[in-house]
Amino acid sequence: MFYRKSCLYIGIIFLSLHLSASTSGEKKVVKLLNEVDQWITTDTARITEYINKENKKTMNKLQSSRFWEPTKRDLGALLSIDYIGSVQIDNTGRIYYQMRITGETAALFYTDTPMGFPHQLSPNNWSEEGFTIDRYLVHPSGDYLLALVMQHGNELHDIYRFDRDGTFKPLIVDDKIKFRSPVFKNKNEFFFLINDLKNRYLAKYSQKDGSIDTLYTEDQYFGPLDYHNGKILCTRWFSFSESQLFIIDEKSHKMTNITERGLYLGGIFTTEGDIITLTAQLSKREGFPVFALIEPDGKMKPLYAPKMEIDEYEFAKDKGVVIASLNKEGYSTLIAFDLKGKELKVPELDVGVIGGLSANDLGNAVIGFSSPTTPPTPYLFKVGEKDKIKIAEVATFGFDFSDIDVKIIHYPSTDGTMIPSLLYLPKKAKKNGKNPAIVIYHGGPPSQSRPWFQRNIAFALSKGLIIMFPNVRGSEGYGPEWERADNAEGRFQALEDAISAIDYLINENWSKPDRIAISGGSYGGYTVNYLSVKCPEKFSCAVSEVGVADVDYTNTHGDITFQKGWEIEYGPLGSDLTHKLSPIFYSQNIKKPMLITTGSHDPRVVASDPRRFSCLLNQLGKDVFYYEQVKAGHGSATKSQLIEDFTRSYTFIMDYIMK
Repeated sequence: MFYRKSCLYIGIIFLSLHLSASTSGEKKVVKLLNEVDQWITTDTARITEYINKENKKTMNKLQSSRFWEPTKRDLGALLSIDYIGSVQIDNTGRIYYQMRITGETAALFYTDTPMGFPHQLSPNNWSEEGFTIDRYLVHPSGDYLLALVMQHGNELHDIYRFDRDGTFKPLIVDDKIKFRSPVFKNKNEFFFLINDLKNRYLAKYSQKDGSIDTLYTEDQYFGPLDYHNGKILCTRWFSFSESQLFIIDEKSHKMTNITERGLYLGGIFTTEGDIITLTAQLSKREGFPVFALIEPDGKMKPLYAPKMEIDEYEFAKDKGVVIASLNKEGYSTLIAFDLKGKELKVPELDVGVIGGLSANDLGNAVIGFSSPTTPPTPYLFKVGEKDKIKIAEVATFGFDFSDIDVKIIHYPSTDGTMIPSLLYLPKKAKKNGKNPAIVIYHGGPPSQSRPWFQRNIAFALSKGLIIMFPNVRGSEGYGPEWERADNAEGRFQALEDAISAIDYLINENWSKPDRIAISGGSYGGYTVNYLSVKCPEKFSCAVSEVGVADVDYTNTHGDITFQKGWEIEYGPLGSDLTHKLSPIFYSQNIKKPMLITTGSHDPRVVASDPRRFSCLLNQLGKDVFYYEQVKAGHGSATKSQLIEDFTRSYTFIMDYIMK
């Protein structure tokens, strides 16, 4: 517990010194923001003018760089390689997956045999209109599937039905509402979540007449998990590390809590009506969650203790078997066990990462797999057997990814805690302090940088760049205690962990400040914004993509249905804590060039947050470049956008560190 106490102590010391030295600067920032806020979200004409002006300014700078053309050429070739993922299987054995062959976005396909002909379900013209399938759910019978479809990455999902014969139609469509989390009741009815960005409602949809019945709502962030015999299993999230399971009676709509507040990751009904869940309530505080069985009377008993993080799990109901992917230092292992906790045979995998797991009721399972040198590849296997069968594969167009070398290292933070990190080193890198390097911070906060197959990393290594991915406190993969260590005041120490990653590169003589860039998206963008005002002397330039600059602003201008959860993460709305954790108020401290990007349709970090941050920095005379993608959301929506995004970031970075 030493690091929890020290993080608060360090945070208070830093903020006391920092705020006493910047009171006048903060007042100026607040005054300028009051002026900016008169138009930054409501004046469409002025917003459009600002976007066009800043986009032109940014592109003129980047396209004049000697790095632009070769970077765009190389990334264009690498990122055009086929993609395959999101694999699922139904009870007939039909396998579904999303794949991008040559188009702008991934389409939905199916095959009836491994390595069989891929039949396309979703139409080609969707990419032209900006439509993409965010996720989908196959009915166990194989008669149809439900797809959550969004436009330009806005995450305002509509629900479409794709039938077994390839025909499809929209079921539930509204351009102002987000529909999520479908759970089948039977072939004709399913439950789902309605989110109008202020409230969430559990509803039931009938495919016979198109009727929608609202069953339940509450103030907390919640969603349905499974259905059995008139009972809808739901989870309620208080924060990323605290949840609760409860039941909704389909007829009476009555809610009954079946667990106390704790950490419960998912839940699935067995055929007998028991519930399988993954919980930290039966493990030690610093331990990993264990699988448990909750009986109808609420009694909970341990089922299986994996002794490491679990990424995903599925339940083959007819076989009574749980299949799960384990996460150890970012790498994956498969396991399976029955309801007595007995382990069963599963295939052994190469060193890599499982990305997606699906099983049917009969014990047949499919997974997605990749590694730093292996493109995403789906496999089929049967629980109880060691063999696996490749389902499909993508071409690499002759590119050799075998030179990618990644190490798992641990570096000391300011309080002595060792922080796990991935370190990618070019083959010729030497500890001479001269290597150009990028520290990339992941989103979340509770996410994890993992050794996936990443084409852009192959590009970076080919240019001699060292790439470092820290998994600071608050990251997934290292147990609940590590994940919640960044809540509230603990975030200051987690941000110190982020700074210490830069120190590692310097102290180990891999690089030096004028050869180091920092980069990140979403929460990673927030981290970059914070480091830009806290330690600008430690790096040469910064790239903040869809990143939070003002905690309270984002928490009140976007989807507020998880607002209470964010308050546990960052602190109460309007508090001194959220103010002190917001980099925007210390913008006068920024000394190094920044590239700030966003997407106009972003529902998570609303575009006006990065937009007003860049506008403020311009008014303060800072060296800032801003780019807003008007047909994207919380990240790229098409292949072309992805290529452009990476080209902008790498060109900007190399201009400053490739000297």
